[in-house]
Amino acid sequence: AALAAGPGSPERERYIFRDGRGPDGSLPPNDWISCFHGPAWTRVTEADGTPGQWYLHLFASEQPDRNWEHPDTVRELEDALRFWFDRGVDGFRIDVAHSLFKAAGLPDLEGLTWDERCGEHPHWDQPPIHDVYRSWRRIADSYDPPRVFVAEAWVPDHERLQQYVRPDELHTSFNFEFLTCPWDAARKIGRAHVELQSH
Repeated sequence: AALAAGPGSPERERYIFRDGRGPDGSLPPNDWISCFHGPAWTRVTEADGTPGQWYLHLFASEQPDRNWEHPDTVRELEDALRFWFDRGVDGFRIDVAHSLFKAAGLPDLEGLTWDERCGEHPHWDQPPIHDVYRSWRRIADSYDPPRVFVAEAWVPDHERLQQYVRPDELHTSFNFEFLTCPWDAARKIGRAHVELQSH
């Protein structure tokens, strides 16, 4: 529907469409890279056959990013939660829970890679995300028994991660530091042995 409706339509506003850069719009709107590598933008062919706007997909081109500033996106996801909760689903794992909102103006990365989570990143961990999760938590808490959310949120430090699991937001989160810390079985066993002897 978004492709058929064309630029400036309400259907396109539900996603992140932008005009391209350059005199003929042939360059992507910014320098963002897909998490699956390659450009995070795909140019569409308009209904009249001409090259048109670009749409954002931080992952596969078949997975266009939704515009979370659009009320239809918020409403549709809340309706989907209720649909499944009404059917007895106990909860959801939220994939890439830190990526709903994008920085205003969609600024260039300026050399920042997609997996760098230190400092401010224009498409990760944007502040408005927490209002969405507070809304979802109210929905989950309205059921008896309450439903549960698990976040997959890659954020740079514990303080940022704690914001996702506040009492009025998501229930728990994966701890990805376990995936990135070094593992040395001999060192771990030796440390445990010393600690036991010290007690």
